[in-house]
Amino acid sequence: MRSTALITPIILAAGDSKRMGYPKALLPIGDEVFLTRILRIAQRAGLAKPTVILGKAADEIRSRINGWPAIVRINPNPDRGQLSSIQLGLSSLDLSAQAGMIWPVDQPAVSENLVRSLTEFFNRSEALIAFPKHGDRRGHPAIFHRTVFHEFMKAPLTKGPKAILLRHEQHTIVLPTDEKAAVQDIDTPSDYEDLTGESLDRALARRRRT
Repeated sequence: MRSTALITPIILAAGDSKRMGYPKALLPIGDEVFLTRILRIAQRAGLAKPTVILGKAADEIRSRINGWPAIVRINPNPDRGQLSSIQLGLSSLDLSAQAGMIWPVDQPAVSENLVRSLTEFFNRSEALIAFPKHGDRRGHPAIFHRTVFHEFMKAPLTKGPKAILLRHEQHTIVLPTDEKAAVQDIDTPSDYEDLTGESLDRALARRRRT
């Protein structure tokens, strides 16, 4: 029987954040930062201990999540693409993990309610893959059953996971949601202001004062 407690989040936070100009994992969102908000939501939703994939800003980010129950792995070359971080995360999962939940750190505003609904939807099914869907777009976090892990591990980094998703289209379920956050990537200062209503410069200045 499937269990939420055996779904392990893999939080992808290894990117260079070049367009943002600041590590996205550490961007303020309310009284938190992107990464700690995701960790809190995952914990409250009853998921397994997350694995966090970091890159070149690892030292700065790691210091911010000390005390959080999470396993940290460092991608030495995140420029190889997101799939390289997914593979690192999957290779780190405990053998008891029934599924992995892929959650990019630049989608921090997904609600606890959506995470709970998605995991319950997946657990009630026999599907191998589950996504939230906003409008006509599939989003994140996405859940992958452990039986497809080996396909991710063998997939060429140059091609990404698209072929895997197409191969398992009949074993994929989608959960419609009104939450734009499921498909809203926060990649630029403009994206950040759209999400929070605050300019990036002002948010970072406020954070430095606290």
